[in-house]
Amino acid sequence: MSELAPAVIDSGRFRRVLGQYPTGVCVVTTMGPDGHPVGMTVGSFTSVSLDPPLVAFLPTKDSRVFAAITKAGRFAVNVLAGDQVAVCRQFASRERDKFRSVRWRASALGSPVLADVVAWIDCRLDTVFEVGDHVMVVGAVEGLDVERAAAPLMFFQGGYGRFSALSIVTEDDLGAHLRLAELARPKLEWLSGHFGVQAAASALVGEQVIQLAWVGAGDADLVGVRLPFVAPFGLAFAAWEPEPVRDKWFGPHGATVRQVLLDELERARNQGWTAIPDHGKLRDIESSIARIATAGRLPEAIRELDDQITGFAQEYAVLSGDRPRGLSVPVFDHTGRVALALTAQRLPAMDRELLDRCRAALVAAGRELTDAIHGAPPAG
Repeated sequence: MSELAPAVIDSGRFRRVLGQYPTGVCVVTTMGPDGHPVGMTVGSFTSVSLDPPLVAFLPTKDSRVFAAITKAGRFAVNVLAGDQVAVCRQFASRERDKFRSVRWRASALGSPVLADVVAWIDCRLDTVFEVGDHVMVVGAVEGLDVERAAAPLMFFQGGYGRFSALSIVTEDDLGAHLRLAELARPKLEWLSGHFGVQAAASALVGEQVIQLAWVGAGDADLVGVRLPFVAPFGLAFAAWEPEPVRDKWFGPHGATVRQVLLDELERARNQGWTAIPDHGKLRDIESSIARIATAGRLPEAIRELDDQITGFAQEYAVLSGDRPRGLSVPVFDHTGRVALALTAQRLPAMDRELLDRCRAALVAAGRELTDAIHGAPPAG
């Protein structure tokens, strides 16, 4: 029987397909022969055995850190947190002193443990196997611990991100926002049934706008979807946020777009509601959001959405507000901050009279909810 010839796999295709598998990101460290700390970023770390406790990672054969580990006979694995992308990039670079400005301490075995990591594993070098153009470095675990409760850094589809559980809207995470969204639901259901619109409630949490309630037929259920808080989206929140938050919301837009947005923010504060004009690019954004709701926050989809929002912001400066795609009103808490935004969407088919009635009903719903939680708009 003749032997089958080995398949020829294109390296680019290999990386692209394997990139669909998410991995954690670690920095493996040890002390160099000269007594200085060395380290490198790895995405190939894995547990190997529970009894005895063994772990492994796979560096290239010519890795200088691997050479230092063989001489030192020990290494530490530092599991990076989602907010340590800069640390990840620094240890993945060709920079000579990768520990520059990085805080660390020595483990019991003498290997560097980086500050603020999620966890660390202190290892004695156990075995090394050659595997293709890499080596598998197996370490015997001598000590380990969790440093802080934080989401880990992930690498997926060529990009970095942080892990979040599927049930991303939890009582612990959003608390009062969720209870307020439930209080708003009857009003959203009435708006949707009476005017034939899609009605939603969202909250600003950190740098994301999270959909907490969604009523009406149409696209996928968007509850739980997190969207970036960047102009022009989230205008109902930005209008009443302090100036530093608004400046960040503006992003990299130039003077023309920024002035238009400033005018929109002032108009929102004066009239108590905001409108998003209808445009083909907005419809593309809605389609992308629906895909994210169905397939999850894949890095490629998020990058596409970010590009679409940037493009729409440029168009926003020249769009007419005669035919809005959506209307939003704020619900204020007792501090004068916007605790929730109520939104009516898919409005272009309405005539002017019906649109005015829908807007008045939405504004009334926002005021009633503000009163229900003893809130008030900020003074001035």
